[in-house]
Amino acid sequence: MLKRYKVGLFILMAGPGAAQTPAPTVHLPPTSFRGGAYQLKAHPDWKRAKLLYDDHNLSVSDADHKQAYALVYPADSVRAFTIGRDTFSVVHDVDMPRSSQRLRNLFVRNLYHRGGFQVAEYVAVMPSPQPPLVYTLLAEAGQVRAVLPPNNVQFRLALAKALLDYTALSQQLELDPKIIPEQLPELLAAYGRWKATSGSK
Repeated sequence: MLKRYKVGLFILMAGPGAAQTPAPTVHLPPTSFRGGAYQLKAHPDWKRAKLLYDDHNLSVSDADHKQAYALVYPADSVRAFTIGRDTFSVVHDVDMPRSSQRLRNLFVRNLYHRGGFQVAEYVAVMPSPQPPLVYTLLAEAGQVRAVLPPNNVQFRLALAKALLDYTALSQQLELDPKIIPEQLPELLAAYGRWKATSGSK
C-alpha cells in the first residue's frame, strides 16, 4: 500500500504545476461592514444584514440598528454567516501552535469538504510589520482535529499526526520534504479513499 501511494505522489509531484504554485491570496478580516447574512444558534433562520467580525464577536447592522449601534453577538452564539461568496462557521477549543494558546471559539472561513473533514482557514493578523499567518484547520462536527501551519515542515508534521491511523500516509508525510501545503486536497482525498476501504475493516 505504501509503495502504491508513493508512486501516485511521485506522479503528482512531477506535474508541471507542483513547482510553480502561485502564492495563495490572503483573505484578511474586513475593516468595515459588508453585506451578508447570518444565522444564530437560538434562531435557525438566516437574516440579511451588514456584518463585521473579529476574533471574538460578530457585529450586525440592519434597518433597525445602524453601524454605530450595531448588535454584537459573541462567537459562541453564532452558527454561521456569509460575506460575499464566503461562508464562515464557528469551531471550538482551538490550540494555536505558534502562541500555544487555546481559543474557546473561533470564526473560520470554510473552504471545502474532503476526506471526512471540513477544511477551513483562519488568518491570524500579526502586529506590524509582521505579515499575517494563514492556518488551515481540519474539523469534524465543529471540533478541530488539526491546525496546519503555513510552514512546509510544520504542515507535514501536523498533518501526519492528524492522519496517524493511516500509517503509510502518515509516514510519507513525515519523511517526504517534497510534500507542500498546496497538495492538501489530494492528500485528504487519499485519506478518504483509505478510510472508506481499509479504515473500516
